[in-house]
Amino acid sequence: MRLPAALFALHLAVHASLHAAWTFSATETRPAPPGLEFVQCQANDGKNNAQLHIVSFSIRTHSLAVMDNPKGDFDAARAAEKRGAVAAVNGGYFHPDRTPLGLVVRQGVEIHPLEKARLLNGIVVVAKGEVALRRPAEFKASAAVREALQAGPFLIDGGKAVAGLDSTRRAARTVVFTDGAGHCGVLICKSVTLAQMAALLATPGAFAGGEISRALNLDGGSSTALWVRGEPPFYVREWKSVRNYLAIVPR
Repeated sequence: MRLPAALFALHLAVHASLHAAWTFSATETRPAPPGLEFVQCQANDGKNNAQLHIVSFSIRTHSLAVMDNPKGDFDAARAAEKRGAVAAVNGGYFHPDRTPLGLVVRQGVEIHPLEKARLLNGIVVVAKGEVALRRPAEFKASAAVREALQAGPFLIDGGKAVAGLDSTRRAARTVVFTDGAGHCGVLICKSVTLAQMAALLATPGAFAGGEISRALNLDGGSSTALWVRGEPPFYVREWKSVRNYLAIVPR
């Protein structure tokens, strides 16, 4: 079974809003470490363009890990290389003094507690070998939680686009997703609204053999970054120093 990111990019008919049909073009499968699927593609609705870079994996071979950057000493590339990651994106939100917004757990140690806020309505959770996206009400803190990162908003829930997302502000986006069947991924996308991003991911038939079950928006805009190990590495560099990163690591 091929990993879902490539299947996502190879399907043609998608919708980025309720009113405009999008199509993918210029799809390219890029080199990636074993066990990862990495694709780059363009989407267009006749008026707007969106560029996507998608990295996906099976939880049988890889997992997600939080990389903390409290002093701003690392960019995505250096943090990933130090951690032994095969890919990484920017992580959650943070205050100007670099204090995280929301729950952050790294290697079983809580760096920052859970927060209640409308924006922070999702948590990336790694526990007992599983990777899941949870609502705060679904999350239970325990010693089994090895990694956790709170962010938001949810873009996809139950395989459907979340209603009420902003449809006016276009920006670079960073997203983490799962298909609920053992595959996960991260992606960056230039330049879409949250509503457009959700509609792209929720399109029926976009994934052969399954659909995205849940997708969570991470910090985006000038924080957006994607690094993939290679010779040379692929790197869309963040424009500012961020507090933490979400890495794909071998199991």
